[in-house]
Amino acid sequence: MISKLKTLSVVLPCHNEELVIHNSWEELTSFLEPLLNNMILDYELIVVNNGSTDGTLKKVLELQKRDKKIKIVDLRNNYGYQGSITAGLYNASNDMVVTIDADLQDDPSKIKEMIQKHYEGFDLVLGVRVDRMTDSFFKRNTASIFYKLLNMLGVKSVPHHGDFRLISKELLSDLKKYNEKNRYIRGLVLSLESKFALVEYNRRARKSGETKFKPAQLIDLALDAITSFSISPIRVISILGFITFVFSLFSAAYILYQYFVTDIKIQGWAFIAIIVSIFGGLNAFFIGVVGEYVGRSYLESKNRPIFVIRKIYDKKNAS
Repeated sequence: MISKLKTLSVVLPCHNEELVIHNSWEELTSFLEPLLNNMILDYELIVVNNGSTDGTLKKVLELQKRDKKIKIVDLRNNYGYQGSITAGLYNASNDMVVTIDADLQDDPSKIKEMIQKHYEGFDLVLGVRVDRMTDSFFKRNTASIFYKLLNMLGVKSVPHHGDFRLISKELLSDLKKYNEKNRYIRGLVLSLESKFALVEYNRRARKSGETKFKPAQLIDLALDAITSFSISPIRVISILGFITFVFSLFSAAYILYQYFVTDIKIQGWAFIAIIVSIFGGLNAFFIGVVGEYVGRSYLESKNRPIFVIRKIYDKKNAS
């Protein structure tokens, strides 16, 4: 028995989602309306228009005429997926906040289970995908490698958790203290809260439109995750550099021994060519890894805003 009902905000980040947003609104409201005065006191839908170039904003404004629970956060540009989620979170004021993709591939019916877990005492509830068969072959396999890599580097992660989660108002208040621009919210919430609950679900197929997560975006997200929470790659480079130095000393000692002590004629050019090729490639790789950290530090030093809002459309709280 729930002693006191709480309010709920549902954040939907949108970038060119005009083909799905109407159906997503219908499905979400069909799940949320029965929860009123049963599990929640009230709710709002926060739709973040993340620099869409199609008719997404127009569609949502039309929906808002029918549903005053819709709050629209219209961003001036595309600030990336993590930036759009952040914009939605920062404009939520209710007791519980759920983030879910606008295409509703994450099962919205699981929101009820998330709310129940929150009432049981959890400030953080994570949605975890049991079945990823709707994802492409590339995405399924790279995701598996990605989570294994994070674990190797000591980065806190929950395998197959995307950005479908519930966080409490109190936890959100703590999250707002983190102002970094290269954001990996999945890691940030886990660095804030060690006590969390899991809700499992089967990922659904996208009904229309196309995924916004292309290989380039996935790689960028992975780099943000690694560089934001681990210095292990730089530490590995230091260790490999030391090993290379020791190996070079032994190689030099061996060549000198062969030249002065034995009668073996050494064809040095082949050996040198191989060594130069190997370590030249390693140096280029190492410089690239260090460059990723330096580049991200450079962007952080500019202290630019995570997002910029053009306008907020809020019928419910309009004066």
